Amino acid sequence: MAIVTKPFGIYAPTVTAFNADESLSQQGNRAYVRFLLDSHVHGLAPMGSAGEFIALTEKERMQVMEWTLAEVNGRIPVYAGTGHYSTRTTIELSKHAKEAGATGLMLMPPYLLRPPKRDVMDHFRRVREAIGLPIMVDNVPILAGVELLPADLKELADEDVIHGVKWSHAEISRIQDTKLICKPNFAVFVGIDLVGFAGLAAGADGYIGGLAIMVPRLLRTLFGQFRESQNLSNARQTWERLLPLVQFEYRALMSDSGSPHWLAVCREAAALRGIPVGTPRAPLRPIFPDQKAELKRLLTALGEL
Repeated sequence: MAIVTKPFGIYAPTVTAFNADESLSQQGNRAYVRFLLDSHVHGLAPMGSAGEFIALTEKERMQVMEWTLAEVNGRIPVYAGTGHYSTRTTIELSKHAKEAGATGLMLMPPYLLRPPKRDVMDHFRRVREAIGLPIMVDNVPILAGVELLPADLKELADEDVIHGVKWSHAEISRIQDTKLICKPNFAVFVGIDLVGFAGLAAGADGYIGGLAIMVPRLLRTLFGQFRESQNLSNARQTWERLLPLVQFEYRALMSDSGSPHWLAVCREAAALRGIPVGTPRAPLRPIFPDQKAELKRLLTALGEL
């Protein structure tokens, strides 16, 4: 088994770059990774929900992962998103990521069919046994339909099956409870921007979310204010500057139209910087022109454009 170093800090998800015909763009993918590296994020978490992995074939997922890891070239840790409903396919994707140089794995629980909890737990056990890399659970019940509770995480952590969790949950108590019952070497990340400030204040070891896609430098500053300078007043001021962008990103939660979609917002933020990521794959479409103009104003006000 690989030696596990506890991850911490800002781990940026990555969007998948497409050409106009929806084929993969190597140029766009590598350019976006370079932007994140230049923003001094602590690590990457590619090919999660932000990478639209459900819209890619397994071969395409492997190709994007190879480009990402080649561009990083060992400079920062990479927790590769290799989750799939199928345990067999998860292991195949994970083996490929390990051979390509991934530091660890970022795994969503088996989704859609909502397997019994014992089967979900065994899914992680089988992957850990087959691959040996550290595993962080991408706990996002609103998308997966399955949730590992803090007690479940502790059970798997005590077995050396998993080594961290990204909590994409609006209940901040999930972070607090996990920190309380799991050992200090278990990494707990906040994973949804709506509770980003509260998650870091509750003691999260790191942050993986949309802000890391759109404004990684500012998010890096926020993390430093919590963990390095320990200046809550400055952190609160930084968060208040970021909050209008967070509210725009998640506006669809308060609307039955579902617009703008958070991922389309994150992708457009990269495009506004001149990074050639292209548009999402259908059925997801780009944000509307008026929304693009509003996003541009928000990023400009933050000094990002």
